[in-house]
Amino acid sequence: MKIPVLHLEDGIHHFDFLIKGGTLHFYRDEVYPNDIHVHVRVNKFEKSMQCHLEVETRGHYTCDRCLAEYSRPFREEFDLFFHLGQDSLQTDEVEVINISPELVEIDLTDQMMEYLTLSVPMKMLCREECRGICPGCGADLNNEPCRCGEPPIDPRWEKLRQLLKQKQNQ
Repeated sequence: MKIPVLHLEDGIHHFDFLIKGGTLHFYRDEVYPNDIHVHVRVNKFEKSMQCHLEVETRGHYTCDRCLAEYSRPFREEFDLFFHLGQDSLQTDEVEVINISPELVEIDLTDQMMEYLTLSVPMKMLCREECRGICPGCGADLNNEPCRCGEPPIDPRWEKLRQLLKQKQNQ
């Protein structure tokens, strides 16, 4: 994903990229195994460039509750801000990436891979109401009922249970 910057004129420019699935070779390849479509809008002005990236693919996840594999569309946008030269720049942008004025092109692959890595959900759920797997019998509670039956009674509480039963019978 290289953007030519050497003779890029001021103004807005559009670039489209298609990254084949599995070619990025970073530790989350299994999460994004499909082709990744990237649209980049570059707004170049004076010695600065603002890049707006729109990333679209299909994410492949494993549910943290029931261990089912599922796919979901992934579409995110993020911005990068580049400044040609080493002089400091006063801006409201969170992060300014300084690049050499002699640079012929900017490779956005590393920034996009970092963003994809940070966009992996911390808790992956196939659906919000996923009930998960029973820790006792291993039943997938989304598809079948628990086979555990009544939980075993802790013998330390048996006397209390007998007292409660006596009180209910009175």
